[in-house]
Amino acid sequence: MSNKAKAKIFIICLVLLAYPFLNAKDLLLKSNKLVEYKGYTGQWIDNNNPDELDKIISLYSSGERDVISLNGSDYKLKDTIFIPFSQSYIAFIKNKVACSNIIETEDDFIWPLENFDRISSSFGRRWGSFHEGIDIPAPRGTPILAVSGGRVITTTYSGNLGYIVTIEHRENIYTRYCHCSKIEVKEGDIVKKGDLIARVGSTGNSTGNHLHFEVRFGEFPLNPLDFLPFSPKVKETLYLKKMD
Repeated sequence: MSNKAKAKIFIICLVLLAYPFLNAKDLLLKSNKLVEYKGYTGQWIDNNNPDELDKIISLYSSGERDVISLNGSDYKLKDTIFIPFSQSYIAFIKNKVACSNIIETEDDFIWPLENFDRISSSFGRRWGSFHEGIDIPAPRGTPILAVSGGRVITTTYSGNLGYIVTIEHRENIYTRYCHCSKIEVKEGDIVKKGDLIARVGSTGNSTGNHLHFEVRFGEFPLNPLDFLPFSPKVKETLYLKKMD
């Protein structure tokens, strides 16, 4: 892989085959999409039938413990839950794939700050909770740029994240820019990649001037480093990897 960042969306087209004891209609991947969520590969499903849910967890998941870890102990009461696939089911999918189309955009995103020295906190588990973005330290007032073109859907204030700008992009992807000292756009604005949208600050629950930057698929957090261009200032850049 080159040093250029590659954001990849995998659309999996399955042959209508399954385990010997299952019919084609029993395949879990009815939407033909795999999702990466908090380090697990799986799929979001509608929780409409308790009996069907138990069957899905038994046949396809990596175990109820992982289901609880990702969705909470009350997962059976939720309308939508994430099913982390077992390695055996992922292997089954690999063997039964008829085709996979890759929508690949090279360097589609830019970094939200033009100049930065490091990432102070990465995406993932931190201090007993899950950090849903990356933190980039920068002086107060540093320009924050739109990483890609889109529409500003919210400019708001949160007690935890301070002043926030949220931008809607294509493919149900959203980006959030938090702890801003000043917001330079308004809701409904159409922005281009590289446009000034806000300035770095320390509003909300913050330990110092920095940008907390998030990438989301709908409401679900994704690792921003899977979408941003390679930078030598980042010690470890993770990419979405194509299934062999």
